[in-house]
Amino acid sequence: MATVADIIALAEIQTNESYDDLTWIKFINAALDDLTPIAKILKSKANIALTLTSGAGTIVLASDADLVKAHEILQVYFTPTAGVKKQLRKLPVHDTYSEGWVIDSINLNVQNAGAVNGAIAVNYYEKLQPVTALADVPDLPVQYHNLIVLYVCAKSQQLEEELSDKNDFYNEYSAGKMVFASDRLRIMEPHKRKLIRQLERKQLGLG
Repeated sequence: MATVADIIALAEIQTNESYDDLTWIKFINAALDDLTPIAKILKSKANIALTLTSGAGTIVLASDADLVKAHEILQVYFTPTAGVKKQLRKLPVHDTYSEGWVIDSINLNVQNAGAVNGAIAVNYYEKLQPVTALADVPDLPVQYHNLIVLYVCAKSQQLEEELSDKNDFYNEYSAGKMVFASDRLRIMEPHKRKLIRQLERKQLGLG
């Protein structure tokens, strides 16, 4: 388990640079943002009340303490009061007639779901949450914490205009990131075999 303090200490050793803690934390959070799309941290939230008007209902993502952290909504289920739970289909934004759900930048919208209010449940990939203190532990699987160190080192060298060192750190980070992406796909989305094979070929330098 690597804390923010551990990551900073490693970065200082590898770069021979010394910044204030807030600067290092800024670099660490930039790394977490960069890794979020491939981290695929699965979360679920149930019993979200949904009021329907003419079959339509809206959940404001920013108003839900959990869904506001969502990077990608995967599945949505609706249970009418005293009814049976069913999975709703994700719809293209131009489809305003089918039963299902669509998402915009701020809302999860359910449409044509009937006349009875109920509750929804959501499966989603969560964003890697920013760190704020030296004792924090990034919510990335611990075996990949070195990716954060490499990213932070590259950023620090860029700030110092040590571009050759920056490129070395970034190249190592990019290679590790590809392994991470392949590993997470294999675990979380094994049905995407074609994409996994493409990543594995890139790891081997086969294009």
